[in-house]
Amino acid sequence: MKNKLLIYDDNCPLCQWYSKQFVRFGFLPANGRVPFSTLEEKYLQQIDFERSRNEIPLLDTQTGEVIYGINALLEILGSKIPFIRTIGKFKAVHWLLHKFCKFISYNRKVIVAVKCGPGTIDCAPDFNYFYRGLFMGLFLLLNTVLLFPFHKIILSPLPFYHISIWQLQSAHLLLVAMNCVLSLRFSWQKMFDYLGQVNMLALLTNLFLIPLFAVIKLVGAYPNLIIVWLLIVTIIIFKEYLRRMEYTGVLQNHKWIASLNLAGMTGFILYLFS
Repeated sequence: MKNKLLIYDDNCPLCQWYSKQFVRFGFLPANGRVPFSTLEEKYLQQIDFERSRNEIPLLDTQTGEVIYGINALLEILGSKIPFIRTIGKFKAVHWLLHKFCKFISYNRKVIVAVKCGPGTIDCAPDFNYFYRGLFMGLFLLLNTVLLFPFHKIILSPLPFYHISIWQLQSAHLLLVAMNCVLSLRFSWQKMFDYLGQVNMLALLTNLFLIPLFAVIKLVGAYPNLIIVWLLIVTIIIFKEYLRRMEYTGVLQNHKWIASLNLAGMTGFILYLFS
C-alpha cells in the first residue's frame, strides 16, 4: 500500500482502533494512517471533506485519487487478502457492506460519545434519522431478547429475586416508555441523541453481563458472585451514564430530566429485588 494514506477521525476511539489494526497487521505502513486533526492542507484540499465525514477516505498521495468508505476498506484488506476484495465486488455483498459501514459511521458518535477537541477539525458524521432509528430499534430488540437468558441464568439464582420474566419485561417496557416521554422535551435531533445514548447504556450493561454467563457455567451460580458482579457493573454504568449525559448536554441544561431518568432506573432496580 505504497503512497496510500488512510485519513481517520482521531476523536473517535473506534476509528483509532480499527485503523491502528491495519498498521499492526501490515495492511498499512506506520505512516499510512493520518488523523484529520494533523492532516496537511495539501491533502485536505484533495479530498471531499463533507463526504469524508461519513465515509473514511483513502488517498493516493502520488496520483491524487481518493476512494471512500467500504471501497477504501476493501482496497486495504484486498492488498494482502485478494479474495476479500473479489467477494466485496459482488453487487449484493457490496451493497450489504456499504449499508453496514454507513450504519456504523452515522452512529459512531453515539457509540463512543466523544466530542472533537477545541481547535481540531470537526469531522463528526452527518445526523441521519434513518440510521439512528435503525440503531435504536435493533438494539432495543436485542436488549429485550437478552432479558430472557438474564432472567433465567443470572437473576433467578438470587434469593431475593421473585418476579416472572413477563414482569421483568413489563418493567423494562415501562422504563423505555418513560425515557421516550422525557425525550419529548427535546428537539427531534436532540431527542434521537438522548434516546440513542440511553439505548447504548442498556447495550453496554448487557455486554458487561454476558461474560457472567461463562463464569456461571464454569464455577456455578453462586449468589454472592452474581451480586458482586452486578454491583461492579452498576458502578461502571453509573459513571458512563454521567459521561454520556454530559456529552449530550442533559446534565448541564436539563438536570431534572437526568434526575427523573436516574429515579426511573433506581425504581426499576428496586422493583426487581424488592
